[in-house]
Amino acid sequence: MTPDQALAMISSKRSADRRLAGREVAANPTLVDRAVIEAAFHHETVPQIRQQFGAALKALNAVGPKVAEPDEDQAKAIYEEALLRATRTVTERILHQLNPLIGDIEQAAQAEIGDYEGSKTQIAVGQIQLQALAIVKLYNAAKPASFEEFDLAATIRNCLPHDLEHQRCRVSFAGAQPTMVHGDPSLVTMAVTNTLRNAIEASLPIATDDHKPPIIINWGMTDRENWISIIDEGVGFGGNIAGAFEIGSSTKGHSGHGLPGAKAAMLSLSGKIEMIPQEDKGCAINLSWPILGTGN
Repeated sequence: MTPDQALAMISSKRSADRRLAGREVAANPTLVDRAVIEAAFHHETVPQIRQQFGAALKALNAVGPKVAEPDEDQAKAIYEEALLRATRTVTERILHQLNPLIGDIEQAAQAEIGDYEGSKTQIAVGQIQLQALAIVKLYNAAKPASFEEFDLAATIRNCLPHDLEHQRCRVSFAGAQPTMVHGDPSLVTMAVTNTLRNAIEASLPIATDDHKPPIIINWGMTDRENWISIIDEGVGFGGNIAGAFEIGSSTKGHSGHGLPGAKAAMLSLSGKIEMIPQEDKGCAINLSWPILGTGN
């Protein structure tokens, strides 16, 4: 059977013709174009003939060109992009539902509870509001980066928390001033603020009136990337290092969105974050993102 004959019989109104064409195509799937077989498969009403066209498609799939598997770097980039998109989508949906609900609960509690101020209900509502705020920060950390030139040194110095807890530690800055880089200063601020908060919280348990645990923040540039390193001598991370950046993995009794937020911010910069336990005590968290035009 020639291709032209097969085409004519596939489009025939006689089931006997289509059955013969289906048998020929099943035996020789390349006799006609794949699109013709797909159309015949989807439009055929006789089950036995449809099976013949289906067998031809399976045969074509078996011998078709295999899609090349992405290499390790490509696979990682695909995963990270999917993670950012999922983080932003899920947090947006949660906030859309959660924020109005929190407002309704707070308003109803104030109206129905006589001693609302200072009550356990008010405290619980406050905790829910803090959780929602943490989700907002995670949502913002997963935003697309907007690159501009800024002073990395000044940005890092402005990341000290507004509370006084950090004064129980000895925070020192070791990088060059100024250090002009390209990046998204808001994302860098989120990453450094969350990472620094983690270092402070790890150091407070060993802080005393006579001892302020050191925290060193260093930064700089190579020919390929901008980098920031935050090193503490605190209690370290008590869990699996690989899971330190997963939501809810905190061992410090709060939302556990800090390091995941830092990771999301760095991924938005096409960068990376890693935690390295120190040999004696504490740990280092390194942040980096590629310099524009390096291809990294």
